[in-house]
Order: sequence, then structure tokens, then C-alpha cells
Amino acid sequence: MLRKRIILCHLLILLMVSIISAKDVILVIRNDGKDFIDVLKGMMVELREDFYIKDKVIDKKTDVNDIVEEIHSTNPKLVVLMDNASISLFKRYQQGLKKNEPLIPSVSIMGVLVGDAIASLKNASGISYEIPIVTSIVSLRTIIKSPMQKVGVIRRDYLKEFLEQNRKFCEMEGIEIIDIALPNKSDKYKSLLRNGLKDLIEQKNVDVLWVPNDNEFLQPEIIQDVWIPTAKKSKIPIVVGVEVLVRPQLDFGTFAVLPDHISLGSQVAEMIYDISDNNWMCESNRVDPPLAVYKIINVLQSKRKFNVREEDLGTVDKKVK
Repeated sequence: MLRKRIILCHLLILLMVSIISAKDVILVIRNDGKDFIDVLKGMMVELREDFYIKDKVIDKKTDVNDIVEEIHSTNPKLVVLMDNASISLFKRYQQGLKKNEPLIPSVSIMGVLVGDAIASLKNASGISYEIPIVTSIVSLRTIIKSPMQKVGVIRRDYLKEFLEQNRKFCEMEGIEIIDIALPNKSDKYKSLLRNGLKDLIEQKNVDVLWVPNDNEFLQPEIIQDVWIPTAKKSKIPIVVGVEVLVRPQLDFGTFAVLPDHISLGSQVAEMIYDISDNNWMCESNRVDPPLAVYKIINVLQSKRKFNVREEDLGTVDKKVK
């Protein structure tokens, strides 16, 4: 009886291996974190019947040799790159290819300005992560009954093109973007931000602040010494693009609009099917916008500072208290 059970187990293992090996591999290269896992979940729901998903989690120690080894061992049909670190590693892998080696297609997501990030990649496509400014402001306008005609933005020079694209859409909704540009590199961001915010709020009288997802501007020390004191003194809402910044404990962000990560995973899956139908060739660095957004509000701040009522929150996906 025991021998029969052992044989049966071996047969089941062989069957599972054969099923997995019969499926094309999709390699996911990502950092650790809940948002990345949620996207992966959304992908797997759509793809698991037809593909085997290989998940490669990277960290600061991961180098291009690790990526080369992973690709050689898994032989993926396509690689999904989550965030700029993964894109950068894959770019270095692709640069090291010989002329006759195949170009594995890639889908890049969850990075800053994905279109720019994949511009030099071959056989690449992606989904942008930035939510249009107009989407965030119009959404907030339905909740907070105050004028939101002037949006203040402090950004680095590299965001100029993104901002100009957003300016056109905002104008269609009667919204003016008033921005202050800072250099791409500086060791004085703390004072530059503090002075810029003071100018936007006290001199230019903006109705709302929109905060870009810029790691240089969102370092813990700058959040603590610049953003939080500004938020506490100001009487205008602050729109952010990261859920953690809406936590009432920080008393910083009023409202956040970000891609719905499960839906983003489904959108990636749809793009993978399109690429597979096209003989695993991407459409010349095509970058699509995210199709679904997730709205989060700091309930305590919005009620205390902007007299928001519970009945105003019907369109919000998550109410943080």
C-alpha cells in the first residue's frame, strides 16, 4: 500500500511538471511590496490557465548577471518589469545581447514616466503609472465643495513634458496648473521645496496642491520637515499618488488617486495576450494609460478642514480614518 502511494505521488509530480513545462513562461521581475503582489494577483487570475508565471523578486543587491541567469534558466516568452529598477536591469541585459540573440518582449509598469524609461528598449511596451492630474482634481472636486481652479505643483525639470500634456487636459475642465520647476539634481531640495510651497500657497493663492511621485521630494526627512508642517498650516487640500501619504497619523495627504493594482494586473494580462497573438512582437514602444483608478481619502482631515460629510464620500473606494 505504501509503495503504491509513493508511486502515485511520483506520477502526480511528473504530471504537474509536464503541465508546467508545456506552458509558455512569463517572467515577472519586481521589488517586494503589497502593490506589486496585488498586480501579480490580477495577472495570475487572467493568465494561469495558459501560462506559467515565474516570479523573480529583486532588491538593491540584484545585478544584471542575476537577470541573465534567470532568463537563461526559465526561457520566458515575455518579461514583465515592475518599476524603474527592474526596467533598468532588463535594459542592461538587452544591451549585452549579441546580434543573433532573440529580443524577448517586455511589458513595463509601475515606473516613473514609463514611456521615457523604455524608449531605448527594443520589442517593448508598457502601461503608464501616473494618473492624469485632471482625473485627480475632478474626482476631488465632487467631494470637497470648494473652488479648484488653480492647482499648484512643484516638480523637477524632467517632468516638464508630462506637466505640459496635463496642462491641456486641465484647461478643458477650467483648471489652471501653476508650477514651479526645480533642477533635476540639488542638495538643497528641503529649502527649495519649503520656499516654493510658500510661494504657491501665499503668493499665487492656489486652491489645491498636487504632489508628484518623486522619490527626491518624498524622502522621510523632507516629508517630516517640509510637507507635514506645510499641510498643517495650509487650508487647502493636498492630492498625492501614494496610499501611505493619506494616513491620518501623518496628517499630510488629503486625497490619493492611484491605479487599481488588481485591475492593472488584468490590463497587463490583456496586453500579454495581444503580444502573443502578434507572434510575440510589441507595437513599437506602445504605452497605454491605466484603465482603472482607486480613490482614497483621509476622512479625519477632510471633515476637520473641509467640512466633508459622509454622504459626499460615495465615489471613494477607501476611507482612511
